Amino acid sequence: MSRKQKPGWYDLQKQRHYERMARLQYGPEIVNESVRRWNSYPLAEQQAILWEGGQIYTDLAAAVAAGQPAQAAEVQAILERWHAHLRHFYEPTLDILRGLGELYRSDPDFTAFFQQFHADLPEYLHEAIVQYVDDLETTELERLLAEDDLNARRSRLS
Repeated sequence: MSRKQKPGWYDLQKQRHYERMARLQYGPEIVNESVRRWNSYPLAEQQAILWEGGQIYTDLAAAVAAGQPAQAAEVQAILERWHAHLRHFYEPTLDILRGLGELYRSDPDFTAFFQQFHADLPEYLHEAIVQYVDDLETTELERLLAEDDLNARRSRLS
């Protein structure tokens, strides 16, 4: 398969639709960066990245099937892999991560995609992402408060 050819599952029209939606919601810069990054990967790396994403969703589906709560540490570790995986395309903000969680359970195309792994995966993924983002926000707030406290102590000592 040449560099220009896309695998049989690739739907250029859907991809362009998603890019338009993302440009409207998040601005053109992040989408242009994502397209640039993706096109910079050799075909073998693109396939490896897609396989990695599929493995993440397979692991999440296994967690659903095993009855693990979306908030379980093991599930949240899978979400860390998901977050890292997204960085192949762009640096997602917390708002983007949260928005993806909502999109995965509300957009018919995404819902159908995730239901191929497990019927309950769209809702489960949403719950897991909400917990993941909440934890990231809490960690960031704690870091900022500790930094403010340290700066206040330094000011009192000076």
